[in-house]
Amino acid sequence: MSDDAPLVLCYDGSDESKLALYEAARLFPGARTKVIHVWQSIRSSTAYRYSAAGVTGALNEAMDELEASGREAATKIVEEGVKLANDAGLSADGVVERATDHVWSPVVEFLDREQASVAVVGSRRLGAIRAGVLGGFSGGLVHHSRRPVLVVPRP
Repeated sequence: MSDDAPLVLCYDGSDESKLALYEAARLFPGARTKVIHVWQSIRSSTAYRYSAAGVTGALNEAMDELEASGREAATKIVEEGVKLANDAGLSADGVVERATDHVWSPVVEFLDREQASVAVVGSRRLGAIRAGVLGGFSGGLVHHSRRPVLVVPRP
């Protein structure tokens, strides 16, 4: 692993992402790490785009509050990941990205922008049908990233 290229740790607060974090700390002790959390805005969802065209007034204000709450929750999640990563011996700071399409897309872009050495992500093992419907975050990274991706499976 290059000294200047960061390890990127995908973190969502789940047990699987915590397992991936601890495995990254074991494999790459002291590595410069970017802990990334991606949140998806309700405004970027297909349902919103089709149903909320022309929404104004109080509903628009409520949507603004939901957006702010989503961003705030994402910030708390990444702060938790940074603390755990630093406590585990990594040299971590955090990044929050907003998805407007697939949740893995901003991570793929971030990996390239940062010239990351490797992305580390936990696996939920959704199964073929659920992964097809839900998008399969780790699968999306593996198939679309031009950087190495380490998927840490559940025991």
